[in-house]
Amino acid sequence: MNLVPKLRKEKKVINIHHDVLIDEYAWIKQNDWQSVLKDPSKLNKEVLKYINEENNYKSEKLKNLEAFKKKLFEELKGRIKDKDSSVPVKDGQFSYYSKYIENSEYPQFLRLNKENNEEIIFDANIKSKNFKFFNLGSVSHSHNHQFLAYNVDTNGSEYYDLSIEEISTKKIITKKIENTTGEIVWHPNNKIIFYTSLDANHRPNKIFAHKIGGDPHEDKLIYEEKDAAYFCSPMLSQSKKYLFIRTGDHQTSEYWYSPIENFENIKCFKTRKEKEEYEIDHADNLFYILNNLDQSKNFKISITNMNNIDQWKDFIEYNPKHLLLDFTVLKKWFILLRRVNGLNQILIKNLENFEEHLIKFDDETYELSLSGQYEFDTDLIRISYSSPVTPSTIYDYDCKLRKKIHRKTQEIPSGHNSKDYICKRVMVKAHDDEEIPLTIFYHKNTKLDGKAPLLLYGYGSYGITIPDNFSSNRFSLINRGFVYAVAHIRGGREKGQEWYENGKLMNKKNTFLDFISCAEYLCKNNYTSKGKIIAQGGSAGGLLMGYISNERPDLFLGIIAQVPFVDICNTMLDEDLPLTVTEIPEWGDLKKDQEAFKYIKSYSPYDNVKKQNYPNMLITGGITDPRVTYWEMTKWIAKLRDFKTDKNLIILDMNMDAGHSGASGRYDYLNEIALTYIFALKISKKISP
Repeated sequence: MNLVPKLRKEKKVINIHHDVLIDEYAWIKQNDWQSVLKDPSKLNKEVLKYINEENNYKSEKLKNLEAFKKKLFEELKGRIKDKDSSVPVKDGQFSYYSKYIENSEYPQFLRLNKENNEEIIFDANIKSKNFKFFNLGSVSHSHNHQFLAYNVDTNGSEYYDLSIEEISTKKIITKKIENTTGEIVWHPNNKIIFYTSLDANHRPNKIFAHKIGGDPHEDKLIYEEKDAAYFCSPMLSQSKKYLFIRTGDHQTSEYWYSPIENFENIKCFKTRKEKEEYEIDHADNLFYILNNLDQSKNFKISITNMNNIDQWKDFIEYNPKHLLLDFTVLKKWFILLRRVNGLNQILIKNLENFEEHLIKFDDETYELSLSGQYEFDTDLIRISYSSPVTPSTIYDYDCKLRKKIHRKTQEIPSGHNSKDYICKRVMVKAHDDEEIPLTIFYHKNTKLDGKAPLLLYGYGSYGITIPDNFSSNRFSLINRGFVYAVAHIRGGREKGQEWYENGKLMNKKNTFLDFISCAEYLCKNNYTSKGKIIAQGGSAGGLLMGYISNERPDLFLGIIAQVPFVDICNTMLDEDLPLTVTEIPEWGDLKKDQEAFKYIKSYSPYDNVKKQNYPNMLITGGITDPRVTYWEMTKWIAKLRDFKTDKNLIILDMNMDAGHSGASGRYDYLNEIALTYIFALKISKKISP
């Protein structure tokens, strides 16, 4: 049996705000961490040895479950249609879509002509052959349908290499533009693409125009963001008449714009002002602007004439009960995605007579979203619908006829009957009497007597809403007697912008306390009981996992912390890291603000590890992750081993071939899901076929 891994200590002391941070494992972050992201072989050999020991320890502890893991993998795989394709999206003379062939990890990209002849324009399976990790940022065809641009990341570090091919000949037109983001925008002249480059600290700060076939070193810089806290990206208006460049952080945005034929003369649309957010698009002679000006916390829609952009007027007036999420402008239609009472609706507005109507569904809880489209002069939009127990369904919606046209329902090859499951949404009273939405679903045969194990998922940061969507993977737990619950805690936007603001900065602890309130509610109402809950969260949701494991270990049987952001003090004091500067509006300025420092230190998981019993814990990471770097979870588990007073299972799974999002292939990724589930099933004593 492998010995419990032990990491060498080397004390580092940071004196700040008349306080002190002590870190005995800071040394594992090496000075040239950027090079490790691109080439993990450059990792310090001592650190590599320790991480390998942790991975071996994990394998040893789960060795007797290897056969069951393989069985579980096949079960998860059995719910995925092996040969599958997306619904084609029309763009002029062609319709574009993707397809998975038999036993493939990656998709093919295809198109149909008017005679329905199929043409493969890009095969990710062929392109990925020589790589352990392969992720497509985007695959984008030119407006004349002659060229294809694509971005590829081959190690999980989110540095994408951009290439351009001629579709008919597969000839490489532009071989490689390095260190880009995953975005590509085609000029309507089909001769130029716009892309964003990453600086030495992995920040998207420059927009370039590249003439296809030209030397990338001669690409023209058209925008540079000087503020390290602001990230920028290019966009083309739906009308294809304007180039937009968006720049911003988590609470402020700014757009630059120009007629597409004069993109070198780009101008600011509205100068940035702290905490002012806006998004724009163009149709006819108008700019449409989603914005939070005039104290419109949940956003409104304004319009302005392209000849006088300073004069805004309301197009859709502010309603504090409606959170406006996104919009699309077509030639004849304005399409608005909004959230009312926690559920999404789509508002259709006729731009000729200004009549309005709604698309909504009547289920208790569901996810409804707009899908992308190419065409501007059309009556059809693409929408997607699902619920926790209802597979994803794609519709085309005819705005003129007010009619849904069913295009596809997700097929579960191994079988699925929605009537076998119960799904409900309840409101849970928080510590301060706020009401927290909580989604609960389980098999109809599961007894609610407090004996069932329960997986409780949470996130609660950046205004991100956790959707009540369908995931076939979860049924591997639910069919084995688990209750599955999602806590829609503060820090997300489930209940509007205020819900987000009350879970960030100096209100951040509301996020953690909301999650605890949800756990207590589930115990009180016999869905489970104390010590039978497994909590799961990733990235900023990993911060939540770290807090609850320190402060309420008694509630939880286990913790699944995926790529967890747990070393918040050290990270937010390190301005060289990719995200630190732009994250200040989310967490606070630890360096300049003493109160913010004290508050964050009081909940920082890494700084509050203590001598006590901890739940069983599975902690995951990716060696090339630029968002939550490999040293965060590595330091955390080493410190937990120092302090924990129990004999519960605690293991680290570090993916040595991937970054923040884990394995890239559709089946490879299932191995990671299988790992989390065998952990949950093992500690809850539910391991059985």
